[in-house]
Amino acid sequence: MKTSCSRPFRTWKASQISEQLVPAASRRENSIVYFAPILKAYNNTAYNSLEKDIFPSYFHGKCQNEDGVNPPGCPNPDCPKVCGTPGSMVHFYSTLVELVFNGTAKLLDTLTEPGSKPYNQMQQMVLADVDNGQQKRMENLARIMPLRSRAAIQARSTHSIQQGLKKIMKKLRPTMLETCGGSNLSLCSWEEPMKEFILQYP
Repeated sequence: MKTSCSRPFRTWKASQISEQLVPAASRRENSIVYFAPILKAYNNTAYNSLEKDIFPSYFHGKCQNEDGVNPPGCPNPDCPKVCGTPGSMVHFYSTLVELVFNGTAKLLDTLTEPGSKPYNQMQQMVLADVDNGQQKRMENLARIMPLRSRAAIQARSTHSIQQGLKKIMKKLRPTMLETCGGSNLSLCSWEEPMKEFILQYP
């Protein structure tokens, strides 16, 4: 099952971070780089996490009975019994899509939770770019404002950026749902090629 439905939403979120939080003077040419720590952590954990969400949480075992005998019509490329065969996964394909979407959203919720390692790494990148953009402003203020006052402004700015980042990332699941075409997940289905892929297996 493909999980690249997360790609458009990552681009969208990265653009929000860049446009809403980072001064224009220090914005990166490709804002998707902010998601590099999260993407790395996702790639390292997604396979095992999604496998558990699919097997045995919903699909499980073979369609055979206790004597090891296939039910009538099995193996079947469109098996109406919930089990672990390709035909069963094809028959319940809409459920499979929901399992993958919910599993992906759940994993990304964990990885983007404030305080998690990938979230902190992303936050540090954003704060560094914001700091670079504000450096010129602070240099100008240095001529007319005491150091203590400048430090207070910078502290308020850091807090504001941190809160802004939390707000953007908190809306992750709704953004994913919108990117995937709403509750039917029509833009994250790839039904025809995925069914062909699944049926390659015995």
